[in-house]
Amino acid sequence: MACLDHLDARKKAEGRHHQQAGDPINGAKTMYELAVMKNPPLRVVVGTDAYQGFMDEIEAYLEKDRKYEKISNSTDRES
Repeated sequence: MACLDHLDARKKAEGRHHQQAGDPINGAKTMYELAVMKNPPLRVVVGTDAYQGFMDEIEAYLEKDRKYEKISNSTDRES
């Protein structure tokens, strides 16, 4: 796609090669463990970098939601 010509995916990937925190063998073991679980989670974040990013997002959502807690809880009928 012409709009993506400025992105060199191969160069970016090669720059990260062997620099990532994850180990493909451990990743495969984790996927297998999830696949054979009796009651696996619907979703799971795999990898320390992904987990940290996910937790940062959750914290940001919580901060925003707490900021607007009063308005979020203002729709109940008055007793």
